[in-house]
Amino acid sequence: MKRYLTILVLLCSCLFPTYAQHSCKDCVRDLYKVLSTYPSDNLVIGDGSYSIRPLYQDKSDSTISTAINNARIFSYGNPLDSVVELNLGNKALYFMVNTEPPRSYKYQDINDIYDGRGRNLLNNDDYLKFPAVINDTDGFTNVREGPSKKYKVKNKILQNEIFLYTPIFGENWYRAYSSDGRVLLGYIYYKRVLPYDRCPIDIKKKMMKIMFD
Repeated sequence: MKRYLTILVLLCSCLFPTYAQHSCKDCVRDLYKVLSTYPSDNLVIGDGSYSIRPLYQDKSDSTISTAINNARIFSYGNPLDSVVELNLGNKALYFMVNTEPPRSYKYQDINDIYDGRGRNLLNNDDYLKFPAVINDTDGFTNVREGPSKKYKVKNKILQNEIFLYTPIFGENWYRAYSSDGRVLLGYIYYKRVLPYDRCPIDIKKKMMKIMFD
């Protein structure tokens, strides 16, 4: 009996994340289905009215469909949202999708949309900010004034020190912020970033407190 219970638990742990990923993709897929026949140039998504043209990023329907099928879904420490990264080749979009029940599994579950630079499509002053710690055997990582080793070291982040970062699609350097997101520390090399999904449970708990508070 114990053996069957163990197998059931393992199956559930594998199937639930897959189900969540498909449901998040369904929200984005529904958005593009609606856009294809929508009579207006603007669509209300979350709390804002988005212009339809930037959502397509000048890509064909087939390119977008393929990108949705291959989209990356990840959690960032807020238990109420997941992120869908839509890789469109030389461009990307990030969708913040509400995962709090009850859900519609339609585009109405999308809260915000960001471009590949991490900027909100409606507000360029609003950036994606995800929690992380460093991935560096030296016990610290340099944060530089600009996105290259050519720039001076501006700050240091220590082992297990939680900070926030903005991913920049197709680039090797990400923006790094203080844990409250108010101070731009500088730029950090992407391989030195250990995101929420890859962190141990004790660090995840601290990150969730930061993101949810």
